[in-house]
Amino acid sequence: MSYTIFGEPDFIRYFKKHVSKQYMIETSVVPVDRGIIVNEHDHGFGVFDAEFNLVPESLQIRKNNGQYIPNFNHDNIPYLDEDVVFIGNVYPHFGHFLLEHMNRLYALLNKAYKDMKVVLINNMDVSPVPKYIYDFIELFGVKHDDIIILDRTTKFKHVYVPTQSFNMDVYSSGMFGKTFDRIAENVPSIKGYDKIYVSRAALDNRHKVFGEEKVQHIFEKNGFKVIYPETLPLKKQISLVKNCKILAGCAGTALHLGLFMKPGGMVIQIKRNRMPKCNASIQDLLNRTKGLDSVFISGSIEKHKMEHGSKAPQIIGVNKYMREFFDAYGFKYDADDIAPDNVAWAEYNELMREYIKTHDSAFVKKLKKCFIHWSALIVPTRYLRGRWRKFLKRKLNYEK
Repeated sequence: MSYTIFGEPDFIRYFKKHVSKQYMIETSVVPVDRGIIVNEHDHGFGVFDAEFNLVPESLQIRKNNGQYIPNFNHDNIPYLDEDVVFIGNVYPHFGHFLLEHMNRLYALLNKAYKDMKVVLINNMDVSPVPKYIYDFIELFGVKHDDIIILDRTTKFKHVYVPTQSFNMDVYSSGMFGKTFDRIAENVPSIKGYDKIYVSRAALDNRHKVFGEEKVQHIFEKNGFKVIYPETLPLKKQISLVKNCKILAGCAGTALHLGLFMKPGGMVIQIKRNRMPKCNASIQDLLNRTKGLDSVFISGSIEKHKMEHGSKAPQIIGVNKYMREFFDAYGFKYDADDIAPDNVAWAEYNELMREYIKTHDSAFVKKLKKCFIHWSALIVPTRYLRGRWRKFLKRKLNYEK
């Protein structure tokens, strides 16, 4: 697997720094007799043994932070005489659920656990539970009635805790990739396309990328089938992607569908923000997990430098990096294809004016960011630091 970058030097440095620290791990499953799966709602979740000791492998870790679980009430805990596999929690975001809450399901590939029920904690009190959560787990091969969504702390006969097989921007594993191989196997094949472009153009103004339609038109002229994932059933998305050779699109959840591709393919990601920080290193880790090559293009032409997850409007276009990519890969285009998109610029500028009126200036935003970062350093343990940062972001109304 290889990566190629068409972008600014600071983005290339940022990317290389992060991927140099990533690694692959071996996974395992920890058995817990009379295990207690704890739901403390806002305070976190996890698995404890019969002596009320936390099973550390049950912590949901993102990078170096994870949820914190305080003491919980040991009295009158209901008991279910079941052997279950602990999966994680109900998370109301498609992309994050895909990466962070499907990363324990691999245990059921082992015949020792394949007929057990799986448990997810609903600590966020999400109602209704998103359909895609059931869909993913059922496509893996688990029956609907064998999915337990736990609203309260419960003790079980045995709880099996698989270690995380993926941690965003830190590590991955072969078993994480095999989870998506199994789902792809269980989805019937349909007539597909060798080259697919996943577009955000059908999303609302908050989530779309201005200027994308003009860029995707060039991909379409060069043999790519343009699809709009949010308009398609999950099975259809997987069916289309699993046999394609090249998957392209703007940075975001849709490109994570590359997890369903076969080794030897390629994922082309267009960076839609100008600040170096983005999710490119995470996408590259996913690609390497599945044996896919990566291509990254700095496509942003935004006036104000923003981070990847910013709520500000974003705009891309055929800048010099996009041209370098097109020329390197033999794309055909004409002068009209690469001319500025005046309509997209007008829409972008209007929304940016509204955004600036209702959001902090870059200076104030930087002050808040520094305060959140440095104040957290005096908080003990990485779990509590993570919770402190989350608390301050909410109180200070901090946005990227």
